[in-house]
Amino acid sequence: MLEIMPCMGVYNYNMDGKNRVFVPAKHREALGSPLIVYPSIRSKSLKVCSLDEWRHITEKLSGLPVKEREPIMRFFNRMGDSLVPDAQGRVTLNSELVEYAGLSGTVVIVGCGQNAEIWSKENYEALTAAEDLDAMRAAAENADV
Repeated sequence: MLEIMPCMGVYNYNMDGKNRVFVPAKHREALGSPLIVYPSIRSKSLKVCSLDEWRHITEKLSGLPVKEREPIMRFFNRMGDSLVPDAQGRVTLNSELVEYAGLSGTVVIVGCGQNAEIWSKENYEALTAAEDLDAMRAAAENADV
């Protein structure tokens, strides 16, 4: 059985005037089609996952009480989209996603294992500048990694 590698790496691409963004071939291969793109609840970025991973996420959320689950699902679904890359490997992001993540010009696509993230260049640079390596080392040690 051929095992697909997880999404890894950092890629910089220009978003065109039609909100089209190139998705790296390795990420398209790992995630399949369609790609589910939805707003991150923790940052001004977008999450990109496979349909199977999306089903897993919504299944986990189904265990929450309705008053907690409904606002989260509404947040994800009001902007989120199911996208099929075109022949050139691009997806067209809807205006709500573009506005939420502050995307324009150069966007950064980051592999995160089971998913990928799409960031504005400015937001990604601010995130990486603020990374706390000591806290990450401690967390990795706690996970025995």
